[in-house]
Amino acid sequence: MPGSSLLLSAILIAVYGGIIIWMIALRRRPRRIARRRWLLLALVAAWAANWVGLLPRDAPAPYDALLPGALTAPALAILATNAALVFFGALLLSYLRSRAVAAWLAVGSAWWLAQAAACVSPPGTILGQAGWYSDLASAADWAAWLVIGGWLLGGVALMLTALAAFYRAALPELANQALFGAVIVPPMVVGVALAASGERIVTEIGLLLQLAGFGSAAYSATAYRVFDIRRIVRLTTAAGLLTLVTALATFGAALLATGIDATAPGQLALLAALALAAAAIATPLHALVQHVLAGLLGESRPVVSRQLRQFSADMGRAVELDDLVEVTLRTLRDLLRARRGGFLLVTHHGENDLEIEAVPRLDEIPEIRGWIAANGPVGERFLRARAPLLQYDLDFSPDFAAVPLAERQLFAQTRMSAYAPVIVHDRLIGIICCGPKTSDDPFSAHDLELLMTIANQTGAALRSARLIADLRRREAEQMALNRALSATTQQLEKLNSVKTDFITIASHELRTPLAQIRGFAEIMESMNDEGLLDQDQIAGMTASIRRASDRLEELIAAMLDVSELDVDALSLHFAPLRLEAVVRSALEPLTDAVRQRKLMVAARGLRDLPAISGDEPRLVQAFRNVILNAIKYTPDGGRIDITGRIEGDEAIVAIRDSGIGIDPALLDLVFEKFFRAQDPNHHSTGATKFMGGGPGLGLTIARGVVQAHGGRIWAESAGSDPERCPGSTFTVALPLTPPDLAQRLDELELTVRLGGQGERSAARPRR
Repeated sequence: MPGSSLLLSAILIAVYGGIIIWMIALRRRPRRIARRRWLLLALVAAWAANWVGLLPRDAPAPYDALLPGALTAPALAILATNAALVFFGALLLSYLRSRAVAAWLAVGSAWWLAQAAACVSPPGTILGQAGWYSDLASAADWAAWLVIGGWLLGGVALMLTALAAFYRAALPELANQALFGAVIVPPMVVGVALAASGERIVTEIGLLLQLAGFGSAAYSATAYRVFDIRRIVRLTTAAGLLTLVTALATFGAALLATGIDATAPGQLALLAALALAAAAIATPLHALVQHVLAGLLGESRPVVSRQLRQFSADMGRAVELDDLVEVTLRTLRDLLRARRGGFLLVTHHGENDLEIEAVPRLDEIPEIRGWIAANGPVGERFLRARAPLLQYDLDFSPDFAAVPLAERQLFAQTRMSAYAPVIVHDRLIGIICCGPKTSDDPFSAHDLELLMTIANQTGAALRSARLIADLRRREAEQMALNRALSATTQQLEKLNSVKTDFITIASHELRTPLAQIRGFAEIMESMNDEGLLDQDQIAGMTASIRRASDRLEELIAAMLDVSELDVDALSLHFAPLRLEAVVRSALEPLTDAVRQRKLMVAARGLRDLPAISGDEPRLVQAFRNVILNAIKYTPDGGRIDITGRIEGDEAIVAIRDSGIGIDPALLDLVFEKFFRAQDPNHHSTGATKFMGGGPGLGLTIARGVVQAHGGRIWAESAGSDPERCPGSTFTVALPLTPPDLAQRLDELELTVRLGGQGERSAARPRR
């Protein structure tokens, strides 16, 4: 190797060695360098490559042990450099937070081993020899082609990965890191290729490019933030264009001045006038170009004081929370050139728990809700330091490494870049969120200071807006509560009138059979005293007494059943049954009434219903009460349809009548105790007469029996109209399988019966 290259290699050895020692010293600082292992390996490989570069190009006999077979010193240096390139790629991918580090190492290791095997195999390789690039076309050296192909493919892969990370980055700091990684790849790969050329000048340029690449990699791996490349490019472009404009104006003035003789009388005044004219043209032209470039490059700023004054005036007029958010978002766009913004409202729960709730506004920020700790890193930043927070710092700064995952996810959902606390009287009441800037630049210290100024001016207005919003919400809740109380009061009044009606109805229902029993008893006693009784008269009067006592017993039994339902003590005995038989048994005692009222009762679909498990007497009672209700409120000559069907795991039986119907507001109340939809003053004696009387317990018992079987019952009607008779439908849904509790109690009852040697057990399943 020529002397200058040897001197440069020696200098590079010292530089790389110093960096390696510095890297080893940094290992004692945890979290300082997250990717230090790849950087250290790359530097060690580059350091070794420069050591090998000090060896003669054609190794004599003393170097045979070091360079076995056909391996030459230049080829060994290239192998060491390629190893450094592999580690550099792993460093870059790790720096870009890519998941392809393992794949890169696998492919890179295979590539390096393949070229190493080719280099040590006879008859040798032309790698690193002077002029070997020009000999590639004629030389059949597949090791050289393998090396060059690896350089090209590896460089392109790293560039594409960095650019993809740049376009996917959610934060400007991450985008800048990815762009920085993309920038350092070309000089690194080109430096490796030039250093392997074998030509002195070209090799020195390549080594310097390698040094620049490794230095940039070390800087990016150790720095918390890298410098803003896009801003530097924009400023450089603007400075170049401004310089060009000034140079053109100066060149034009100089071109005109070349034709002027300075020694001639009056020519000096002409030169002075020409200079003034050139300055008069260049200065406004310079300002115009600067203004245009600032607008194109996103560097123009409005007058801050004027914007803040306008913001303060708008804050004074903002009363509603939505108005406050709108004014703040407009100011963020105008003053900070932010793409979007938002508000997070903070509610204190105790001393340490802060509830965070987003204020949705024009889809600027999603609807999120979460909690942060007042004594945590984020809470300390906002409450004690009263300083803004960048999302990049929250994600990557060691100062926020202890932030819980839930808090990280809460702020990540906002898709914002910067946050500023809104504090009033030492209480955090809100957080202003600011999205990325339109120029995709990171937020500078000046930007964060403006953001905090906006947050400070927002405090009083935000507190007032929240108070007004809370008052209006409480007012709406109070109105809703008043409406609910009014509805409850109306329902209680109805139920109270129901109880009064029950007293009227029950007194009539109970007095009627009692009066009949007492009357016939007195008649029998009087006729017996006079000796006028015969067998036919006795039979007729005893039959009337029996019917009256049966009616009285029915009323008492209904009241007892309702009392059992109130304490959830209704006894049920579950056994297999068919709903067709249940409905038939329910209709049987009502046949005469249906015939007398000239009603048409039709049933269909009941035979297709499968067997279910239930208490047959109770179900007969329930269906009879529902059918009896349909008979009472259907005019003479009307129609009652009973249909059955299967829906899912339920058997559905619907009883539809052509009666007077039910007011939709009373559909739930008809199942309440003592309730009657019609005026009790219109009460008439007779359980099956049109709009006949009753204590108002039949549907209550029906609902209790159905619910005890695990089923449902409900009423449907278009309204109540005795003239049009819209009718009503009562639907009963019963499960195909009995409730688990009923099954267990039936098994218990069977066990008790068998254990009692056939005696009838008193145990009954209850619900």
